[in-house]
Amino acid sequence: MKMTPDDPALTAYVLGELGETESTELNRALKYDENLLKEKEALAALSGLLADILGAGSYSLGEERIAEIHKAGQLPDSNILVLENRRRSRRQSFLAVGGVAAVVLTGFVALSQFDVGQPKMGVDGNGGRVTEESTPAGRAENLPGEVVIRSAEGVAIPLGISKADPSFVEKALLENGQLPERERFKIADWVNLSVVEFEPLVVMTDLEGYFESGLCPWDSTKSLWMVSLRSANGHTISPATKLVFDPEFVESAYLVGGGGTRGNRPVKSGEFNSSQIFLYELEIKKEGGQLGSFSISADHDESGYVPIYGPQRIQENPTVGFRAAVVLGGFARWAASDSREKETLLLLAREARELMALKEVTDESCRYALDVILQSEETLNR
Repeated sequence: MKMTPDDPALTAYVLGELGETESTELNRALKYDENLLKEKEALAALSGLLADILGAGSYSLGEERIAEIHKAGQLPDSNILVLENRRRSRRQSFLAVGGVAAVVLTGFVALSQFDVGQPKMGVDGNGGRVTEESTPAGRAENLPGEVVIRSAEGVAIPLGISKADPSFVEKALLENGQLPERERFKIADWVNLSVVEFEPLVVMTDLEGYFESGLCPWDSTKSLWMVSLRSANGHTISPATKLVFDPEFVESAYLVGGGGTRGNRPVKSGEFNSSQIFLYELEIKKEGGQLGSFSISADHDESGYVPIYGPQRIQENPTVGFRAAVVLGGFARWAASDSREKETLLLLAREARELMALKEVTDESCRYALDVILQSEETLNR
């Protein structure tokens, strides 16, 4: 039996749903594959957690899900499951059979991690009620959005941004078949979920970086520039960054998901111990070879430099990392919009489905977020 850690048969094995022959073959595979064994232990632990939460000793996937798993075993590649719109990831199977109580638990944790400020109401000069200090939908007020392009002085990238927890979306879909409020979706947090492998263009002792330009799918007059940084050893690092755009070529630059103008407040780079991913919208005045530059310095007296190029240097075939960042950020941007057009969601779901079929997307949080997009498309278009 050829298996990968994301094979749904592994879930069925943990739940005792496989037949004797299949279980024997899977046991043999576990002896020779350490990754399979680790995944099996993680799934078993999750099953035990759900048992403790719901006060039940065991769970069943149900006849329909078991039939799907057996059918998948007859296909040349079990990953074909992710190409179908009504399939779920391994851990979502546990949530489905565990019921609403388990989802409420994970959703409650997600709620505790989101800072959803309520708008303050005031009164204008004519006696009318106005909103004061409200955070625009989809934007984090603690993240400066606009890069003021006045000179070559530059600004820092606000490192230390959090990652979204998409379980709050799944909880709402399961409870009432609707998406959460628009203000809950912070675009920059969703972009930061795009954790995929990349060949670094900047390599330091404690840090690796990758950078890419591409088309902006929601505004044809702009292009996107992505910066992806990761801690090379998992240690907390606090590098200093400098982002500079040439005012001769760039009209405006904006952090997707940032909360407005920078003003006179200094921007601190911050610290992180895993990865940081950002998308910047660029409005180009005129064609030019180099639009700006990004430089970074870290410990050990190391520094790196990367030029930023314009649309003429955009890759025709964007990398998986760029595509994932765009679709995740695009979903949050769509969910935070007033219209929430179904056609846009269909396009996002199609891209998410294609990404989940690729072996490069192995990070669980990233795959889960992509699957939440599929859940949203399925639920809202019933």
